[in-house]
Order: sequence, then structure tokens, then C-alpha cells
Amino acid sequence: MRTLPEWYRDEREKLRGYGPRDRLKYIWQYYRLWIIGIGFVLCFAAYAMWNYFTVPGDIHFYAIFSNTYARLGQGSDFYNGFVEAAGYDLSTGVVEIDCANYCKPSGHATGNTYYEKLISMLDGKVDDIWVAEAEDVIAIGETGRLMDLNTNDALKEKYSARFVYCTPLDENYSDQPVPIGIDLSGTALVGEYSAYPGGAVLGVNAYTQRPDQVVVFLDYLFQ
Repeated sequence: MRTLPEWYRDEREKLRGYGPRDRLKYIWQYYRLWIIGIGFVLCFAAYAMWNYFTVPGDIHFYAIFSNTYARLGQGSDFYNGFVEAAGYDLSTGVVEIDCANYCKPSGHATGNTYYEKLISMLDGKVDDIWVAEAEDVIAIGETGRLMDLNTNDALKEKYSARFVYCTPLDENYSDQPVPIGIDLSGTALVGEYSAYPGGAVLGVNAYTQRPDQVVVFLDYLFQ
């Protein structure tokens, strides 16, 4: 088996009589997979380093808004107002408000990539809250993916009068209606920003890692 110096010496001898164009053709013909592979590794390493040094690793808050075309995400007045009110430092973590989600869990959602993303974000413990029309929030709440709001004292104390209920599909979980959403009537989302002129409900991810920040967000909505 040839050593690396021997291989290099042999290849250099092969190319000695070739012109520049023929050398390139030879190298590409015999070593293009290596070139592509090394290029991919270098690009991935550069991307990873860029993320490591420039992108904050923590999440301050993550929200998904379904079926609205209102401008609520990064750079919007709504986004900037929330970040300022909450006092988040965006150099240490991110605030994500994802408005690019279009699915109707209360209807036919199977095979919809937006629906699959929503479920993965809920089950993956990434998303904190989800806002949509009442029937859609209820449909997801029935699956047990949204928090029983009676289990959170802060939410129960402040917003129990606005609770929206559903009966879970799994009777072992509960055979009685459970509060899984908060009616957002009267907030700027329904009024000023016209994100949901017909009304909307906010559901809290049953697996949220930041329940205290959910309270901060609701306080901003109802200020």
C-alpha cells in the first residue's frame, strides 16, 4: 500500500506532461468526489463556527401564529414592542415569533407540512405558545399537547375568566372539560394589528420550558 508521499509523487509525475486544462480535467475526473466531500466538510465547519460565535444559543421565547398574514415577526412593531417590554437581551438569546404557519387542525391537516412542523415544535419542547382560531386550538388541545391551564397558578389567577375548554380524546387523562386556551378578544392582535379579526385563542405548549415567559407575553398582550 502506497504512503501519502508516494501517492503524491506518483500523481505529480502523471501530471507533469499535462497542460493546465488537462490537469484540471484529470483531477476532476478522478478526485471530484473527494473535492466535493472536502468542500462540504469545510462549508459545514464554517457554518458551525459562524453559528457558534454569532448566533445566541438560548431561546428567550418562541411563539407560533397560524393562519395570519399580519406582520408580527422580527423587525415588526409588535415584535420590537414585546422584546422591549419583556427586557430581553437579544445578544444572549433569541425571541422567535413564527407567523409562517398555515394549517387547520380542526379540518384535514394530515400531510400538511405546516401542521407537521407545528406538531414537531410542540412535541420537541421548542415552542412556548401557539395562537390560532378557537376551533383549531381546541382540536390540538384534545390531543393533550396543550397545557391544562389549571396547573399553572399564575395563568389561572390572571386569566381564568378567559379560559377556553375542550374534552381530551384520552379519557384516562380526563373525562371532563379542561382549560387549554386563553381567549385573546380585546387584545391588539385582534384589534390594532388585525391579525385575527374574527378572534383568536392562545394555547400553551404542555411541554414548555419557559412558563414564566408565557405570563410575560400575555401581560404584554393585555396591557
